[in-house]
Amino acid sequence: MRGPGHGAGAVLHGVRAASPERERPLPRLVRDVIADPTLLTPRYQPILSLESGQIVGFEALARVRADLDHAPSSLFREARASGVGPQIEALAIQRALDVATTAGLAAGVFLSVNVSPLVLDHPALWDVLRTRDLRQVVIELTEDDAVDDYRLLRRAMRRYLARGARFAIDDTGAGFASMRHLTELWPAFFKLDAVLTHRLGRDERRQALVRALAMLARDVGATLVVEGVERPSDLAHLARTGLPLLVQGYAIARPGPPWPTTSRSAERSIRDAGGA
Repeated sequence: MRGPGHGAGAVLHGVRAASPERERPLPRLVRDVIADPTLLTPRYQPILSLESGQIVGFEALARVRADLDHAPSSLFREARASGVGPQIEALAIQRALDVATTAGLAAGVFLSVNVSPLVLDHPALWDVLRTRDLRQVVIELTEDDAVDDYRLLRRAMRRYLARGARFAIDDTGAGFASMRHLTELWPAFFKLDAVLTHRLGRDERRQALVRALAMLARDVGATLVVEGVERPSDLAHLARTGLPLLVQGYAIARPGPPWPTTSRSAERSIRDAGGA
């Protein structure tokens, strides 16, 4: 990625422009973050390749400074209710990219940022990303919005693809919508819903689903990312499959400031399973 973006001004322009049309003031948390974007303290969770045993990416997770005692979900919920959801989401992405750039993201390692499908075509997000080199950026489309028109979504994706970005589909397998995303969008990464990973090592049906999705991903030139790998036993099972998987979860490392490393227990689980 190139250096930090051109500041919060472009993102917040939409907030200021919308303000006269609202009948009530912004919630305090939203207002405080707009006034001081450094109240957003992104955290990064490693994504590990089972083939190489190396960290190949990080997912950026929005966090609000601890002393404010607010979950990030409350910030985004209040922002959406106030009509400034896209601007706050774009601001969170800008912070995640700027902090990563300052910390120095290693060459060949990607950074995944979460984007609601309806925000992808919003000017606030384009203002954040249009001047950046996106070759190390993965845009992870969340399940926050229902998609009614895939043609429009694909059109919105094209301008980011043209700048080098890749796309991921979050929560694959969680419902019909995520499976349709795969057939309509063909992303570079499928991210298996964390709910389906729970006790994976003991559930043959879930194991079959992982194998099927891994093969589907391979056949279409994509990669399966198994999220929510919380138990060393589940990590060891995945390592024994020999599948071309990426894995993410507490069994590998907890989210933290740039840059968390793989835990020793994860390295041991992979080694004992005969992996990298």
